[in-house]
Amino acid sequence: MTALHTLQDASRITGIEPARIRFIEREFKEFLGVCEDGMQDTCFDRRGIALLDNIHRRIFHQGESFSSIRAELGRKRKSLRTIAVTSGKGGVGKTTVSINLAIAMARRGLRTLVFDADMGLGNVHVFAGITPRGTVSDVLEGRAEAEDILSMGPENIHVLCGGSGSAKLADLSFPAIERLGRELAALGEAFDVMLIDTGAGISAQVTHFLAMADDIVVVTTPNIAATLDAYGVVKVARESSMRGRIHVLVNQVDDEEQGRAVCEKISLCAQRFLQYSPLSMGSLTRDPLVEESNQKRHPLLLSQPEHENAARIVRIAEKLCASQPTSLGGEREEIAEAFLSESRIPAA
Repeated sequence: MTALHTLQDASRITGIEPARIRFIEREFKEFLGVCEDGMQDTCFDRRGIALLDNIHRRIFHQGESFSSIRAELGRKRKSLRTIAVTSGKGGVGKTTVSINLAIAMARRGLRTLVFDADMGLGNVHVFAGITPRGTVSDVLEGRAEAEDILSMGPENIHVLCGGSGSAKLADLSFPAIERLGRELAALGEAFDVMLIDTGAGISAQVTHFLAMADDIVVVTTPNIAATLDAYGVVKVARESSMRGRIHVLVNQVDDEEQGRAVCEKISLCAQRFLQYSPLSMGSLTRDPLVEESNQKRHPLLLSQPEHENAARIVRIAEKLCASQPTSLGGEREEIAEAFLSESRIPAA
């Protein structure tokens, strides 16, 4: 994992007095990505230290106001659209959807990052025809920074590859998951869209990444077990008060009518038991050409651009891009900005 630095380390690296670091940390903690080390100290990663130094210079040397700095940081953070592609059951085609959605996004001129969050059994690189420069394992074990192991994929998408066949990655501790989430948030600053291809199911690891998303695309099939498990994902997302909009995409259908029937079943259950109705993203048909593109490691949008499924994926990308992302701060940040706009910078 990225090296973490204590407050004393941060003071030594930046030359900022510890009291000022504490002050900046208190006022800008949500942007710095700090973490509590045990019960006592605060830790900063490399990006946190760079941002700490930047904020200090702008406040104490250039005289900028808290509100202007916070507004700029908020705009940068809100500019990233995060889309989680997930499923309750494995084998429904969510990785195929993730890769082709990413290509469709990139073709719209968006800087697109795909994170393979099925970290124990990641295969985004396989279907995308990528030879990984490294994997999440290298980041978590401190051998590399995330930006250093990004692999270039088709249509200039960037991929942060997951591990394959690693039980350790499949069962990360909660602190490791949180640290990885902060790493992703910092990495995402260089992109317009981040697609997270999660593992199947509702593990703590999966739900952590779902909670990061502006949009959650639940992929299912007409298979009854897949349909029930898809509803289970919708249920967990709603009961956990996740902020992302929930969409259902039915894959491997015989025709559109079958897709509508599956989506209606999930929607009726959600309305009855959750008083909520997920949004429909339509369906993708079952076709040997889709599997053939996967086997050849050549995504459908490249190998079969005229295919009806390719056209549907392009329309889904358009829908996701057209909707506005949910707020990442809500009333709490608005109140904080209003308060800080009246604050005066205390003496060091």
